Amino acid sequence: MTLPLIGTDCDVTFTHIDVNSGEPYGFILAYDPSIQGSAISVQRQVDPTTLEVSIRLFLTVVLADDLKNPDGSEHTDTRSAMYSKLLEYLSKTDGLAINTVMGTFTGIAPLGYSATELHQPEVSNVACQFTNISEYHEPITDADFYLSEWDGDLTWATSYWR
Repeated sequence: MTLPLIGTDCDVTFTHIDVNSGEPYGFILAYDPSIQGSAISVQRQVDPTTLEVSIRLFLTVVLADDLKNPDGSEHTDTRSAMYSKLLEYLSKTDGLAINTVMGTFTGIAPLGYSATELHQPEVSNVACQFTNISEYHEPITDADFYLSEWDGDLTWATSYWR
């Protein structure tokens, strides 16, 4: 199995141990005309009393049968298959990791308001919202994320929960 590559055949990947056999699954995000390419938005909040940081991560997934990858190639999955996979990830309340161009956000989930779906004849746009469910940690690199499995190369002290 070839892992999805951000910037080539997807814009973002989702990973959860119970979905897609624990392998990352790539999604295409809505194009943002104000910039070149797709975008995610991270809203950061610091509690003034406890100084705990919480985030909300916003992104809009595009689902279509004739979807183009970031490199211009044809996306391999159908609209229906992508929608089914997205719903699997949206059903998880812990253990979700979202890999973006900024790194991998771990320990997040789609709690509370989590998606607004707009279904049209040729395309669906699903605006998703995720929040951290434990202590917030800055995004980590892809390499560190994939080395943090139980059989990875990082030690207990240098690994990230996955």
